[in-house]
Amino acid sequence: MKTDGPFFVDDYEDFIFSSINKLKGDMPTLLANASLAGGGVTPESSSQRFMLHGTTIASFLIDNGRVAIVVSDGKVSEGPLLKAASLEFEKLIDIDRSTVMAVSGSVGFAILYARMLRNWVETMERIREERLSTRSKVNMLARILRENLSLALSGLVVAPILTTWDDKRGPRIFVVTPDGSVVVKKTYAMSGSGRVNEGGLLLGWNINMSKESGISLAKELVHNASKLDSATGGKIFIKIVSRDGIESVDGGWTNE
Repeated sequence: MKTDGPFFVDDYEDFIFSSINKLKGDMPTLLANASLAGGGVTPESSSQRFMLHGTTIASFLIDNGRVAIVVSDGKVSEGPLLKAASLEFEKLIDIDRSTVMAVSGSVGFAILYARMLRNWVETMERIREERLSTRSKVNMLARILRENLSLALSGLVVAPILTTWDDKRGPRIFVVTPDGSVVVKKTYAMSGSGRVNEGGLLLGWNINMSKESGISLAKELVHNASKLDSATGGKIFIKIVSRDGIESVDGGWTNE
């Protein structure tokens, strides 16, 4: 980043990508070392064997499309180990006062990408002295994933769902794929290994359902997913996105 002249947006964007670009440059060496440590097996299997991965996330509209509910479990798996690395890891990250990023996949990189997006949003809003549009936030998240596609191809996959309040169109849900493609979801989205219970969401969901019914469905969704997916479990996290901002709700635990 330049220090002897005016601050430019491109300078800042280059700065926030610099650390992750260095990591990508070091990946061949890291993978080779992991291969040696793993007894000569392939880099793909050895380097990812004990990576931390998150699982079930979902977002769906309620109250006639005026409110969105975002939910996740809290279990983080560590490769093939049966014992969870964590049962209360929050995978719902506030990007700003109206946007929630739900993360699944490689937990460390998911948190890194969320922080990159949050820092970028905060900085751009200070520079422009106005709130960023929904499109700007989604496009930046897509860029972050696209520029780190090599990490995804190495097995460090991140599959987020971005839920935000748009002043013109109300709550909106976006799925961003590991290659940076953006899929606009009109009513609901679900990601992670817990998608095996997607039918449970469709069976109990109605866009006109009340806030209370939506919260109950969110709890039931993760609870049932934990019965079908061994990588889902622990604490249930719920956030509500509406015109009033973001509200956190206690979802209890999957074993309750």
